[in-house]
Amino acid sequence: MRIDEAAVGDADILTHLALDSKRHWGYDDAFMERCRDELTVSEADVATHRVLVAREAERVLGFYQLLPLDKSCVDLDMLFVEPRSVGTGVGGALMRHAMSAARGDGALTLRITADPFAVPFYEHFGAVLVGSSLASSTGRTLPVYDIAL
Repeated sequence: MRIDEAAVGDADILTHLALDSKRHWGYDDAFMERCRDELTVSEADVATHRVLVAREAERVLGFYQLLPLDKSCVDLDMLFVEPRSVGTGVGGALMRHAMSAARGDGALTLRITADPFAVPFYEHFGAVLVGSSLASSTGRTLPVYDIAL
């Protein structure tokens, strides 16, 4: 497996992967439709943000996106693993890579607004609950975590 920068042409593949990954946790069609926009990776996102992709041969296994919040804090805006690769170490490799990349950019903190199903995963990496955020698309209150880098 290798992790490298996404290409603009990867945007549709990453969007489908994000939707499939979210649906993997049992969300129904109505919920998925409400959060479609926030799970869409556009060509502009890939061109202007840090989007890294885990690949094996030419198969995309997962990806993450980092967004700077300020000089010392970076948002882990997305981290998704394709359903067949959940539990195989792809997510952990992406998380370690994201933490290293954020640290390399000078960030002291990685901020994560977590899906409730992902909370144990992020806590495994040292994430500490710091608040909550209301998801405008679904109306859910989501936990917000920080990881000290």
